Amino acid sequence: MGALDGMRILDLSRLLPGPYCSMILADFGAEVIKIEEPGSGDYSRSFPPFQNGFGYWHLQLNRNKKSVAIDLKSEVGRLAFLKLAQTADVVLESYRPGVLKRLGIDYETVSKLNPKIVYCAITGYGKQGPLVKQADHDIGYVSLAGIVSMSGEPAGRPAIPGVLMADMNAALMAGMSIMMAVRHAEQSGQGQEIDIALYNTALTLMPGAASLYFGSGFVAERGNNWLTGAYANYNIYETRDGRYVSVGCLEKKFWSNLCVALERADLTDALDEENNHSKVQQELAAIFKTKTMQEWTDFLAGKDTCVTPVLNFDEAMAAEQTTANEMVLTACDDEVGTYKQIGFAMKMSATPGQLQKRAPKLGEDTEAVLRGCGLDEDAVRQLLAKE
Repeated sequence: MGALDGMRILDLSRLLPGPYCSMILADFGAEVIKIEEPGSGDYSRSFPPFQNGFGYWHLQLNRNKKSVAIDLKSEVGRLAFLKLAQTADVVLESYRPGVLKRLGIDYETVSKLNPKIVYCAITGYGKQGPLVKQADHDIGYVSLAGIVSMSGEPAGRPAIPGVLMADMNAALMAGMSIMMAVRHAEQSGQGQEIDIALYNTALTLMPGAASLYFGSGFVAERGNNWLTGAYANYNIYETRDGRYVSVGCLEKKFWSNLCVALERADLTDALDEENNHSKVQQELAAIFKTKTMQEWTDFLAGKDTCVTPVLNFDEAMAAEQTTANEMVLTACDDEVGTYKQIGFAMKMSATPGQLQKRAPKLGEDTEAVLRGCGLDEDAVRQLLAKE
């Protein structure tokens, strides 16, 4: 039994943030029904690589879900959605503000039929302000929020973060918000609207920079503060073989352990003076150049130094810790064959996440879901004819 068994979510979102959010909820038992456009569906279905006609992006983000193909621009499609919404707990969407109202399936309309319904919108810039209708992607949100300015080498050009920070964190915020709103609806009988803006999410990812700015007016940028390369004990160093290790000895005890391991006890108190960081950084750079990345990993193993190899994705997937935490799942499906997925980050003792079914083919659940919600036979036939 999953923790969210009995919860029904209608997912109108596409691409990454919404599908990632609903995937996590589906992993823990929620019934997630992807509402997709007939003929094309979620754009991510077409993203390579493929295996037996299934795209890996789609397989990763839409496992454990159902797919219902409905043309929401048609009257029969709109009525079918409203019928489904009466049976649902949550509607998740990622359209620009105003689109659902034009389609006649917005929160105001549905809440009259189902007062407990929760609507969660993942938007770019929110529902007010000058950028409401501006199209953008993760790189835009994190650029405008100041994250990109803090990424990259000191005095160099800004760097694109290696992960989609606004997208992924907005997905998690949406999931938490949905849980809070559903609990409130269960207690009060009243649903609500949720707006998770990708831009707002990006702004909240920098409590350190915010503390510095609000407390002293200091503007954090790449290389000028303790989290972006200004400190010798929180930095990246190149090894003899052109690879890298990260040093994260923020606490004195870990820094002391590293100094002892390097036979440089004289450096233990050097960082007590702020202006010594540059000199110590140069000394560490020379030291770490004397061994390969693997040699440093072996040499410092068990010494509690917070020094870690910088792995590529292939190495990370093969790492012993990844295997121990069961973070790569191997699945087998009659149509897809054998394939792999990222596992469940949340480890729950009583209600663990489960991979119950592969991501659905477009519209494969349309007939069963629509009949199950009591839609009349003529409407079902019309909708099936449009697939």
